Amino acid sequence: MNKKLLCAALLAGIGCMQAANAQEFDDRWYVTGSVGYNFQDSERMTDDAPFGTIGVGKFISPNWSIDGELNYQNPNFADNDDLNYSQYGISFDARYHFIAEGRSWNPYLLAGLGYQRAEEEFDNFPNPNSPIQREDGHVAGKLGVGVQSTFENRVAVRAELAYRIDADNDSYAALASDPNHDDGEDWFGDILASVGVVIPLGPAPTAPVAPAPVAPSCADMDSDGDGVNDCDDKCP
Repeated sequence: MNKKLLCAALLAGIGCMQAANAQEFDDRWYVTGSVGYNFQDSERMTDDAPFGTIGVGKFISPNWSIDGELNYQNPNFADNDDLNYSQYGISFDARYHFIAEGRSWNPYLLAGLGYQRAEEEFDNFPNPNSPIQREDGHVAGKLGVGVQSTFENRVAVRAELAYRIDADNDSYAALASDPNHDDGEDWFGDILASVGVVIPLGPAPTAPVAPAPVAPSCADMDSDGDGVNDCDDKCP
């Protein structure tokens, strides 16, 4: 094969490979929002409560996505609705998606690490400065499972069940409820059930057009092998 034709074919093949790789996964940034229910650790001495989240993330490979997410919940104390117990924080989550071609819903595994803050009121009677408030922040970890639809309809839907470990060891309510009055709980474990949306930003990626192969020219061909290209060859 003529060297110029071979080079043209190789360039065309490389262009096609680059186009395929560029479309291997959708790497647009996206925003997320979800609502759910927080089944509180019973040692918190609080009622279960709804919660909400907002976040931002992106796929970094065909199967892995990363998200940064803010959360907020405001449960009531089980024995005193007048006291407040606000919880809010941030989590950095990694999800491994089990993607299958042609499937519109794909399951995933979740692992996250973040920071949770607690603002806990407690009765300080007979002190006139009652109630008073404890404010603390602690490391929190999260493990979970979920399922997410694809971006084919512009907005994806996500359903998730997770277990969050909050390393809060300063809860006054947990200490007061302990009959031994030791240093209270070292951590709390809450179950989070939620549904939400994933909204990609910007237009969907499109495959780049591969360069068209160069058409052979008579100047590069020598049909009779006489050393003269076909354009200049006058022999029959």
